[in-house]
Amino acid sequence: MIKFVDPSRYHSMKATGKLPSPKGVAFSIIKLLQKDDFRVSDLVQLVQSDPAIAGRLLKFANAAAFGRARPIVSLQRAIVALGSFRVRDLVIGLSVMHSNTSGQCPAFDYGAFWGHSLATGIACQELAHFAQISSEELFTIGLLARVGELAMASLYPEEYAVVLLKARETQHDLAALERQRFDMDHNQLGATMLGEWGLPEMLIQAAYHHEQPDLAGFRDGSRVLTLTHSLNFARSLAEVCMADEESRWSLLPDLLTRAARLGISGDALNDMVDRMARRWRDWGAMLQVRTQEIPPFAEILAASPPSRRVSTVSPEQNGKDAAPRLQVQLLGIPLAELPALIRQIESLGHQPVLVDSTPEGLKQALREPAQIVIADMAMPGLKPAAFCRILRQTPAGKETYALLLASPESEEHILEAIDAGADDVLVKPLNIQTLRVRLNTATRMLRLREEIQRERRGIMRSTDEFAVAHKRLLQEALTDPLTQLPNRRHGLDFLASEWAFAQSNALPMACLLLDIDHFKRINDSYGHAAGDAVLRQLADLLKRAARAEDLVFRYGGEEFAAVLPNATARAAVQIAERIRSVVEKYSFLWEGRSIPVTLSIGVASLLGAEMDSQALIQASDAALYEAKKNGRNRVAVAA
Repeated sequence: MIKFVDPSRYHSMKATGKLPSPKGVAFSIIKLLQKDDFRVSDLVQLVQSDPAIAGRLLKFANAAAFGRARPIVSLQRAIVALGSFRVRDLVIGLSVMHSNTSGQCPAFDYGAFWGHSLATGIACQELAHFAQISSEELFTIGLLARVGELAMASLYPEEYAVVLLKARETQHDLAALERQRFDMDHNQLGATMLGEWGLPEMLIQAAYHHEQPDLAGFRDGSRVLTLTHSLNFARSLAEVCMADEESRWSLLPDLLTRAARLGISGDALNDMVDRMARRWRDWGAMLQVRTQEIPPFAEILAASPPSRRVSTVSPEQNGKDAAPRLQVQLLGIPLAELPALIRQIESLGHQPVLVDSTPEGLKQALREPAQIVIADMAMPGLKPAAFCRILRQTPAGKETYALLLASPESEEHILEAIDAGADDVLVKPLNIQTLRVRLNTATRMLRLREEIQRERRGIMRSTDEFAVAHKRLLQEALTDPLTQLPNRRHGLDFLASEWAFAQSNALPMACLLLDIDHFKRINDSYGHAAGDAVLRQLADLLKRAARAEDLVFRYGGEEFAAVLPNATARAAVQIAERIRSVVEKYSFLWEGRSIPVTLSIGVASLLGAEMDSQALIQASDAALYEAKKNGRNRVAVAA
């Protein structure tokens, strides 16, 4: 349950003029859509008055219409395709973002906030099919999920800075610290603002609970719980996108766990993250929001941990075997120093590999580096810093231990080489003990990297297995075992969410309740196994007869139901009559015998007077009763 800010207190906050709010065209659109008799032409005219918003809506509409033969070029068609209320929500999000790119709170990073929020919105769009909701609505709630934090920073800039710094230094929960200081938290304030702006209740519920979805108390398998988990995962993915390389590594285990809970396996996750990151950068450039380049996600997963995590404990202290024999490439070593260096490496149990110092040999070494590379900083043809940078640009080169040798007179370039990616630099002449220490360190680091890679692969396998198992269990919980249709729980939840969406967007919808006529006679005459066979065959028939966007589910016993989004009363009757006719003509077979089956169907359409979705199904049930009373094998419409 949402705990909103007290109305009188919220009114006082608004009176300060500091609360983030939609401005200009966005505010006018909110006012327009509050009227029952608004016209789409008026909405088009409003949007046209702001060319920037008009261009972005066209881009969104074409993204939503992916797969169309031709792009949408008309603003009116774009608005119709998106729906008036989705247009409102998108414009609200974009308006709030562009009106609040800076502020007075010294500890609040406004650029990072919007970069993270945009990444969350884009990630939400990628998850639309998991949450069973439009990608435009998910983008908006992803963009605005943390708007309460922005509001806190705007209302109480100095005091909120203290709270933010304390949360960072002590790792305390930010919302708990906010409640201690302000007697409210950012989730409450954000939900109150989203409610005032008219966003759908289910989106507000998801935003309010997305930081801790398991504590929301939503029913397992419900659409709002899936939406909340999707928003939670999108936020975690945004954190990975915004993090530096060292912080990103530590965020991955939690991200993989959240992905598994949504049933997203490894390969699907790789594709989704890479696609999302590209779109994030494209939209960031268009909206002038801070983003950054991130490597392919498969490469992030395969990366070694940051160097500061490397242990200094020796293999002997860990009780492990002696170090393995490793290849050591030698680059640019002066001929006079080469024999002694080779002897030293061999005496330490490793295999020296001399690389040709010609430009072609150098390129080959950079393309296929060994586990350890020892290069002289005075090598001809390439500067040490450039060599390190090029080496680190390849996947193999990132894993290589790079040890540079410096003459005493080139010590001033040592820091430059380290900054460019060298693991260590030794000043000549080399001492056998010093070289032993460095090669042992390299061996330990490479061993640790291999162990981490094995552990990471094990985590990925476990994550994939958990994702598959979770998806299967969720599917089983929402599926009728006999007919393999969605069960009553799933169907009624879908009906409730479609009802809410249709109500808020002034769209038509309908509900059918279907009952097999004289089903008891079938069981009595042919046996219960025959009755089960009829139910299974009817389920397959109903799935084929329904439209792609309709949801047919088993309501109970011999009763089925169908939710028809965006269907007028006339269309619903036509669909019901087609189903009735198809069933009447179909040959239901059991052990070579044909069983005659007919249906009675009750139809109810959304009229705007229903209190909730349950009223719609009750109306279709009443119509079904009339169909049976008037002779069965017919369609009746609710009065």
